[in-house]
Amino acid sequence: MIRHLHGEKFDIRNRLSDDPLCQLDRFAMPYFGCRSWGVHMNGFVRKADGIHMWIAKRALDKPTYPGMLDNMVAGGQPTGLGFRENMIKECAEEAGIPANLAENVVAIGAVSYLYETDEGLKPDVMVNFDLELPEDFVPHCADGEVAQFDLVPIAEVAEIVRTGFDFKFNCALVVIDFLIRHGYLTADNEPSYCELVTSLHRSLEP
Repeated sequence: MIRHLHGEKFDIRNRLSDDPLCQLDRFAMPYFGCRSWGVHMNGFVRKADGIHMWIAKRALDKPTYPGMLDNMVAGGQPTGLGFRENMIKECAEEAGIPANLAENVVAIGAVSYLYETDEGLKPDVMVNFDLELPEDFVPHCADGEVAQFDLVPIAEVAEIVRTGFDFKFNCALVVIDFLIRHGYLTADNEPSYCELVTSLHRSLEP
């Protein structure tokens, strides 16, 4: 049934406060309906005309969601690493962000969801970070998992999320959370504002 393995082990636990029961290969998690944890980062730049967000386009040879838009940096949470430690590691591996910049990541919360796939259920939690970057920094594809990075005005990012499915679905959730926190989506301009806020932070109870 499980035709491919990733080689990266995830901890099996219902709550963050629980000790891991065991470890399981990342690609096997949905077959057992186990909760996966991951880290995602919104990289952004403040310009004279407002906030611009760095958007990654996934490489065409990635085994999952090739060619789709992604957060600047994201990754699964392997066993043995802290969330911040993992985020800084992923910054270097995926976007060539040096440690002196990556150390400025700010933990801003989490987004949770339940997603049904052909393999099974994914009750996932994404622990999220923001990183404000200087205008003169340009990321580069360090590990081959990203085809390109584009710096996009936040209004254009919002329109991409609103009108289509170019973003990998869970990355769109992280972007929506950013738009809410930075005042681009409000109760005055988005009729589904309350539903969005509630749905992004579902109960983590098993």
